[in-house]
Amino acid sequence: MKIKLFKFFVIVAFAKAITSCTSSSKVEDEISNIPLDVEFVKFHEEFADAQKADLSTMKGEYPLFFPVTVPDSVWMAKMEGKDSIHNVLEKAVDDADFNYVEIEEELEDVMRHVVYYFPDFEPTLVVTVLSDVNYRQKVIPTASQLIVSIDTYLGKDHELYIGINKYQRENLNIEQLPADASLAYARLFVEPSMERSLLGNMIYHGKLHYLQELFAPNATGDQLFSYTPEKYAFTVENEGEMWRYFIDNELLYDTDSKLLSRFILPAPFSKFYLEVDQQTPGGVGRYIGYRMVKSFMENNEVDIETMIQLKPEEIFKRSKYKPLQ
Repeated sequence: MKIKLFKFFVIVAFAKAITSCTSSSKVEDEISNIPLDVEFVKFHEEFADAQKADLSTMKGEYPLFFPVTVPDSVWMAKMEGKDSIHNVLEKAVDDADFNYVEIEEELEDVMRHVVYYFPDFEPTLVVTVLSDVNYRQKVIPTASQLIVSIDTYLGKDHELYIGINKYQRENLNIEQLPADASLAYARLFVEPSMERSLLGNMIYHGKLHYLQELFAPNATGDQLFSYTPEKYAFTVENEGEMWRYFIDNELLYDTDSKLLSRFILPAPFSKFYLEVDQQTPGGVGRYIGYRMVKSFMENNEVDIETMIQLKPEEIFKRSKYKPLQ
């Protein structure tokens, strides 16, 4: 009898997997047919080719990139090649030889997914800029454009990134761009959390990463969470152990602000105060929050916009969340 039951459950699980794949494939087919033609502007190249006489015109076309607090002499020095730092950045990006056609297609696909899930979203043009390697704001969506700091995608081992912490350098690769853009867009739809508990913050970030995955379905798990492949694999394999740690130490409803730096915010590693800490990525609470939200959506017939508005505790209780490992 037990063998028959086992076979039954295996068949049911297999059928569910097939149904899920078929449904996902159908959705992706629908998304791929959404007509979209996003304008792609390589502003960093336009600026590099410009002369001093072009400054006034460029300021009129791209006012956001020319703050009124910065005197024209600064921009002219860059145009004349007198700014050594800017010269190095221009050369580094030029030497990177990016495939801009592929980049444009990937970002257009991200916007196509955003439009599918949020029909009121208005796609914008994409603009590449040099940001003096502002790796904390690699992608910025505005009402009129998606700004991409192209000098933050030169590759994790690039010499310009030597002074940046290793864990932050790991994802300064062009392959990371679709996941970064998707997370930036996700933040437009999920209001910042006012929750103080660890659970509240886990669910908030879980909502973000859930949307991020919808917007960039081809991104890998490590790209979605900005982990190294090794640390992402460790997180997946040890999800159950980490969950038990949170439960055994009664941390879910704890409002100690130190828990954010230990388990939510970007860091070299999470702080369980155990020997395995160095093997963990920072912010593992974000991953578990994502798993909770994903489980909630799989076990409840709720549309995305409703889920976004739900309280963390309701999502947790209705998620039927169980660690994979």
